[in-house]
Amino acid sequence: MKHKTYILTLIVLIVTAYGCSDYLGLKPRGYDVAEKLDHYEGLLYGSESFMLDEVFPFMSFEWTTDADAYANAYSLMGSDITNAYKWQADIFRPDENCGEWNFPASMLYPINIVANEVMNAEGGTEEEEKKAILSEARVMRAYMTFFMAQCFGAPYDPATAGTDLCVPIITKASTTGNEFPRRTVKDVYDFIITEMTGSVPELPERPEHFSRAFRVTGQAMLGKVYWMMGDYESALEPLGKAMTGLNAAGCGFLDYNSMEENGEIAYPTDDLLNPELIYNIKSMANIWPSMYPSYYGTILFALKTDILKRYYKANDLRLCFISGLSSGKTAFNRFDRNDTYYLNLSNFVANFGISVPDLYLMYAECLARTGAGSDAISVLEEMRRNRMPSSEASVTAAEGDALVRFIVEERFREFLGYGNLWFDMRRLWEDPLFQDLKEMYTHTDGTSTYTLTKERLTMRIPPAIMEWHPEYTDNK
Repeated sequence: MKHKTYILTLIVLIVTAYGCSDYLGLKPRGYDVAEKLDHYEGLLYGSESFMLDEVFPFMSFEWTTDADAYANAYSLMGSDITNAYKWQADIFRPDENCGEWNFPASMLYPINIVANEVMNAEGGTEEEEKKAILSEARVMRAYMTFFMAQCFGAPYDPATAGTDLCVPIITKASTTGNEFPRRTVKDVYDFIITEMTGSVPELPERPEHFSRAFRVTGQAMLGKVYWMMGDYESALEPLGKAMTGLNAAGCGFLDYNSMEENGEIAYPTDDLLNPELIYNIKSMANIWPSMYPSYYGTILFALKTDILKRYYKANDLRLCFISGLSSGKTAFNRFDRNDTYYLNLSNFVANFGISVPDLYLMYAECLARTGAGSDAISVLEEMRRNRMPSSEASVTAAEGDALVRFIVEERFREFLGYGNLWFDMRRLWEDPLFQDLKEMYTHTDGTSTYTLTKERLTMRIPPAIMEWHPEYTDNK
């Protein structure tokens, strides 16, 4: 494809960036090479070449281990993983990189080149073409900032957002770190919403591929921002527009029922063939906690059997992505056995972007929380008919709080083991409907038990970043 050469330039840029001493993980001065419109487009296109390598998936509530497996995890995966699993205050050593910071910060360098320069690029037959790429860059910049905020900023609370510290707002392709001080949670969310609101209308209707932002992507992302803020009323409009645009964008559900009839339930190995992807950011981190026995020759972490029993019914085909250790068979219809369960890697793809199930469940929750319970049930049942036999897909929860709770539990059933639920734990921490969930927020290393506290919902700034920015006030 026409961008392959320039993708290589981007790869060199990012690899160089990771070796740079600057806190942003950006490239050194002297590498500004983009001139033509194709070059700028290639910088965005190249984002598909990278995966996240992060620790936050281990902070989700569904994992457990024993003493021997924990020792193996520490030896094979490092102290950052086990520190995150224990919800320690200090996760990283001074010599360790932090994917939650380094990945989005390094991606912001080429994104900002595009955002700040593309309108003066050579080539392009229409001004609209440049505006579309500019809008894509702004949406991607906002989403990378949003992702960082979910790790290093406090969960959004309108009462304290104006004083809670968050992350820098990085709008320049610069390596001068002191240009980007930490901002408040309110500052950051206001910036994200402004960027997305002003850019979404200029995005193309259909994607070139699902690592590129298009109109449904922007609408879903904007809705997700409001949803994470707990502003469910404001989230309804962009999420509804995203729902309306799915078919035209070529997105939809995989039907597990028909896949089972064909003898296998597995995600397409080619992302281009997976209609559930809206915006694809893969994570290497989820390969590690998935505990596939042949990966390291041992089990490291496992899914809590009591949680599996609590949330899944026997004919829920999502169980086909979960395997029991003793037999190697799926957990389907096997919860009466005393076994250890893990995610089956052959059927597993992690995505920390936006997916069709994520969109449906956000939209259904917003409908339920704003009094449109019957519409929420219709949305939810449409999704469930692709996950289990139609005869069992009906939602029996009454409208109101019971329905909201059912939808949140449906998120557990859809995303258990993917790491995504860490963000739900942050979002729902103060929600009076879900205080009982905190009883699940414990991990064990086989000897001691660790309980999540409010302070640990926000990661401390990595020591390598603090070394370059002693003026930063670290999180508690």
